[in-house]
Order: sequence, then structure tokens, then C-alpha cells
Amino acid sequence: MRDRKLSNALSREDQAEAGGGLPATDRTTCYPHQSWSGDCADQHTSGTGRGIDERVDLDYLRGNNS
Repeated sequence: MRDRKLSNALSREDQAEAGGGLPATDRTTCYPHQSWSGDCADQHTSGTGRGIDERVDLDYLRGNNS
């Protein structure tokens, strides 16, 4: 992880999203890239942290999120 602030934000947003309190579209971090969402926005089709493409979304749902 590049920095503590990013690591903490990823953890907070992962927990909030899993608990239903944060829509994926409201994330400021990108789960697949482990970065700030603005740093990889050009790689996303829908502009969300998890919406890179269908393959990544399916991998995440299947638990292949390494």
C-alpha cells in the first residue's frame, strides 16, 4: 500500500460498502487498483471504483480479489 491515508480510506469504504451504507458509485477509492479512484478513472467504463469491466466485477463477486 502506497500510503496510510489511502489504506485507511480503502478499508473504511470497503466496510461501509459491504454494510450497505455506501453505494459503489460514491467511493473515493478504487478497490481493484488499490488507489484513489481519480488516479485510475480513465481505466473505468462506468466511473465507479468497481466498474472497470465485467470480468473484474465477476472476479470480485467470486472472491478472486487478490
